[in-house]
Amino acid sequence: MLFAVFGMCCAGALTSLAYSFETDEAEIFMSQDVSELLPQLGKAENYYEAQSVKHQGKEKVFTYKGFELSTFPSGGNDYVKSIWFLDQETATKEGLHIGSTIEEMKESYGDDYTEEKGSYIYTSEDSILTFYTKKDRVSGIEYKAVEE
Repeated sequence: MLFAVFGMCCAGALTSLAYSFETDEAEIFMSQDVSELLPQLGKAENYYEAQSVKHQGKEKVFTYKGFELSTFPSGGNDYVKSIWFLDQETATKEGLHIGSTIEEMKESYGDDYTEEKGSYIYTSEDSILTFYTKKDRVSGIEYKAVEE
């Protein structure tokens, strides 16, 4: 099973550490250089690239079982831009997945979020965890690098 982890301390209290996504193969941080990460993850099920609108070079998207990893180019290297959950099997460390309730999300991550049109946005120093919802259920989960 795929997991995501957030910096935690005593009794499950959330801290300002970065959100990260964890698979059986690797822990993935937003804005992490992917040069060592991609070999750990293995061959992607699907791959495509497109010219970046914001950066010189190409943004790349790698699809793996249960999630999609997007990168952005900078200084000749590629860095993690976002992780998007693709199915109900992919879950955060706290067990949240597509189909979880908003109440379960709040129990796991607390009330320190910004709500925008049914999206619940948790922000740390360098990453954002967003839960998209529909009819009181999580319909999408995304980790994203904080844009500078």
